[in-house]
Amino acid sequence: MKNLKFILPLALIALVVSISLTSCEQREDWRFPELGNGGFIKFVTQPETWTGSDVSDGTSIVKYHIGADPAESAFEAFVEDPNGNIANVDFFVMGDFEGAPDDALPFGSTTSFPYDVSFTTADMAALFGVDATVFESGDFFEFMTVINTTDGRTYISRVAECDECPLEAGDPNGSGVWNGGTIDAVLLQGGDTGDNFLLPAVWYRVKYLAE
Repeated sequence: MKNLKFILPLALIALVVSISLTSCEQREDWRFPELGNGGFIKFVTQPETWTGSDVSDGTSIVKYHIGADPAESAFEAFVEDPNGNIANVDFFVMGDFEGAPDDALPFGSTTSFPYDVSFTTADMAALFGVDATVFESGDFFEFMTVINTTDGRTYISRVAECDECPLEAGDPNGSGVWNGGTIDAVLLQGGDTGDNFLLPAVWYRVKYLAE
């Protein structure tokens, strides 16, 4: 009887452990997802920038400087793929100036890097179909991206989470399944947030401002 008192607890412990291990093997949904680098692009070198950041849709994003006089201004920059996992990137731009359209316009697309995202005031006037004289100090261009990585994920700069994400920036009624591809707010703020020198080119503004 004394031996039985010891055998029963040991048998019970063995049974519980066995059930637990079997249960863990069967519950595939309990496993953590594989982690890896997301879709992220950055400037090769930092363009001329302003101290602080701008807020767009409640998110702080970096603001770069095109020049004070639109007639003589130009933005010069190249972007790169630091993680080496970008299949393609589509760039879109919204203008903040008198008479600007409400929707974003396609700016460019690439499957290779470094990629030139430079432009002049004349380029933007042609893109938006306006006269270059409409641009004034304080106006800006806001750039957004749709990034597709080689593992099939899609990262949309202005989408944090949704059930049906837009396929394109500026298309609120688009349909596309969100796959968890979000970009942390710290990455969007750029190099003036302490020791963050990531130089993000995912979502940014380029502004006409006086020195």
